[in-house]
Amino acid sequence: MDLGDFNDATASDAAAVIRGWADVPAWVDTLVAARPFGNVQALTERAAAAAGSWGATELDAALAQHPRIGERAVDASSAREQSSMQTAADDVAGAIAAGNSEYERRFGRVFLVRAAGRTPEELLGELERRLGNDPAAETHEAAAALADIAVHRIRATFAVPHLTTHVLDATRGTPAAGIDLVLSTVDGDVIATGTTDTDGRAALGPDVLPRGDLQLRFGTGAYHRAVGVPAFHPFVVVAFSVSGTEHLHVPLLLSPFAYSTYRGS
Repeated sequence: MDLGDFNDATASDAAAVIRGWADVPAWVDTLVAARPFGNVQALTERAAAAAGSWGATELDAALAQHPRIGERAVDASSAREQSSMQTAADDVAGAIAAGNSEYERRFGRVFLVRAAGRTPEELLGELERRLGNDPAAETHEAAAALADIAVHRIRATFAVPHLTTHVLDATRGTPAAGIDLVLSTVDGDVIATGTTDTDGRAALGPDVLPRGDLQLRFGTGAYHRAVGVPAFHPFVVVAFSVSGTEHLHVPLLLSPFAYSTYRGS
C-alpha cells in the first residue's frame, strides 16, 4: 500500500487497515482522525505515542483472535512474523507449547511478543523470562509488545526498509552514486544487496533485521576507478550490531585514502 492511498482512503477502509496492525478501537479511531501523514515515520511516531497508555483493556481487545506463538496463524501478518518457528527444533517447539500453557494459566491471556526477527530459541527465552513477572509487570510488558508489533506491521505495510545509507564523496564534494552494497551477517550470509542512487542513497533489507552483528560492504574501489581516482581501499566494510527493531542509518564519508562513518538517524 502507498501512504497516499492510506491518507485518501475512506474512514472505514483506513480503519480496516489499522485494525490489521492492532485491533484496539480507540487507537484505530485516533489514527484515522490524525490523517493525513506526511511520511511513514510521522505515522509510526503517532501510533507509538497513542499506544503509550495501553493496558489490560487494550490487550484483551487485541488478543481475542491472536494466535499462540508456534501455532498455525490465521492471518498473513502473523504467519509471516512467526515464519522462523517453521525451523524450530522439536524440543524448542515443545518447550514453547508448554510455556504457552503455563503463561495462559498464570496470566489469563495468550503470550504476546514480536516474533519477527527472532529465532525460536530467542522466543523461548523471552517466554521463560516473562513467566517470572508479576501480573502488573507482565501486563506492562505485553502492552509494550503489542505496540511493538503494531509499529512493525505499519512499516511492513508500507515496505519501509530497516537500514538506509548515504555515501558522500568528500574529495569531489558530491554524492557517491553507483556504489554496490552488500548487507550480510559477519559469517557472510547475504541478507540484501543494492546500489547507491544519484543522491548517494540506498535502502536495504527487510523491515526487521536479525539481531546480532551484521556488516555492510561498500564497493568503494570500483567507484574510485570509475571516476578515475587512485584509491587505497578496494572496499569498505562497516560492522554494527542490531539489538532492536528501530530504523538504522549507516552513512559513509568517503575519500580516496580515508573514510569515516557513524550511526545516523
